[in-house]
Amino acid sequence: MELLKYNRKENLNNKLVIRKVKYEDIEQIVDINIKDWKKVYKGIIDDEILDNLNREEKIKKWREHYNIGNVIVAEENGTILGYCRYDDNVVYENTDIDSEIIAIYVDCDKLGNGIGKKLVEYVKNDLKNKNKTKMVIWCLEKNQNARKFYEKMGGNLLSDEKHFEKEGKKYKEVGYVYNIKDDE
Repeated sequence: MELLKYNRKENLNNKLVIRKVKYEDIEQIVDINIKDWKKVYKGIIDDEILDNLNREEKIKKWREHYNIGNVIVAEENGTILGYCRYDDNVVYENTDIDSEIIAIYVDCDKLGNGIGKKLVEYVKNDLKNKNKTKMVIWCLEKNQNARKFYEKMGGNLLSDEKHFEKEGKKYKEVGYVYNIKDDE
């Protein structure tokens, strides 16, 4: 499996804006999602699934569920470079985890420029302001780049695991927990 090389040529931090999603962002979000799935999940998710990702179906689904949950985007000069969807009303039995990053994607051509870090920091600050204490992020076990990123961002590997199912296939996921209240 080929690991993606991070592109550290650009410094986007000066121009990057993290903001709430707008309806007109949906097509760019879907394009990032499909592009990332095809590149990042190659060799992890079955090729047949990756080859059959449907842009129009994803746009329709996003439009139908646009107002559900918390979604933020990372934008530079009108171009969406990444997005994050999170939930501040999660209940995990027998734990004190009370929030979750459900999805975080950065344009795979822009990895290593601090975009993912800015998205996670925004979420953690928002959750802290809502008096949340612990957040979890789940990722595919074989997605080594994401796992390294989550560890670098201070996530602790959760002993639990779960499975993501897509078109009848199951893929193992691992979780990373972040202490929000202790994070300064």
